[in-house]
Amino acid sequence: MGLSFDDVLLVPRRNRLRSRRDVDTAMQLTPGIRLAVPIVSANTPWCTAAPMATAMARAGGIGIVHRMWSPQDQAEAVAATKAAAAGDTPHATLDLAGRLRVGGAVGIKGDYLERADRLADAGVDILAIDVAHGHSDHVIAALLELKARHPQLDCIVGNVATADGARDLIDAGADAIKVGIGPGSVCTTRVVTGAGMPQLTAILECAAVARKAGVGVIADGGIRGSGDIAKAIAAGASAVMLGKLLAGADESEARAVEHDGRRYKVTTGFVTLGVDLTLQRLAGATISRDAFDAYLPEGVEGTFDHSGPVADTLGKLARGLCSGVTYSGCAAVAELADHARFVRVSNAGHAEGRPHVRDGVPALHPDYAQAFVAGPVAG
Repeated sequence: MGLSFDDVLLVPRRNRLRSRRDVDTAMQLTPGIRLAVPIVSANTPWCTAAPMATAMARAGGIGIVHRMWSPQDQAEAVAATKAAAAGDTPHATLDLAGRLRVGGAVGIKGDYLERADRLADAGVDILAIDVAHGHSDHVIAALLELKARHPQLDCIVGNVATADGARDLIDAGADAIKVGIGPGSVCTTRVVTGAGMPQLTAILECAAVARKAGVGVIADGGIRGSGDIAKAIAAGASAVMLGKLLAGADESEARAVEHDGRRYKVTTGFVTLGVDLTLQRLAGATISRDAFDAYLPEGVEGTFDHSGPVADTLGKLARGLCSGVTYSGCAAVAELADHARFVRVSNAGHAEGRPHVRDGVPALHPDYAQAFVAGPVAG
């Protein structure tokens, strides 16, 4: 039976720390790159370009710049990130020269070699070979070619969901594998194709192979909050890739809109008709009516609440992750995979863990109402 994040909980164990602030959140993403915050921003056209990649690296994570534009434009976004000031954040993800680290996505056909060459010239730190079904001969051939052309660069490869898929990519030279077939918030792969693997089981299977080889695992999709991040890392992930949770941020590439006085950001799914047409236009292809009618999308468009600076979102997620670490009796995120324990939960157990009262309205609470009138209470 395949398990998803909601099918399990982390078993509470004796805590050794005085505060969650004492938790070490660092994780090794690839042999050459360590993250202070084990979060990677998704290489979707609505999530990561230079603004998001810059903010992610400053906050201790890393961003993978999307490939849904020309190789030159993508390379310029990478160069802009490398040229950006690291700021005064103590845990920024930096290269040996003190510059912000950044990744760039490539495909496996068309201009992928030119794209990789331009990204390398721009100073990219990671190449991410990203296709919907990463366990394929074409992906393995592309990985071998890219590692031969750019041996100095770490390569993330995906997506896969099985131990066999992980093993084949690792044998071909992957430095990290991306795990997830169909769990993404704007992904319809499982509905359209009938294929996939529940995400927790996929992580467990792939991590069992990857850890023996010293290769990182990135859990891509299905993450709805910090609790899921803790579960993913406890299952063996080195980091998580986030799209939905970052889509509403100021720095995302999603389009800002306002409706009924509220601010939103509008996105497209990664394997949607709109994205596919964009790629074909970039390649100079003529899009026929037959091709338009025959396209089978594996994603949907989405609308997300505006959430402010991405650093704020990462801070909240990191604090929740730290609490999950202490509940599991660990002192570091890296200890979760060895020491955390899961318990299966029933549907009733899952429902029990959700809030089951009406959300509070602070202005109605007498204590808060008094504070609103009188102002902050002196400490």
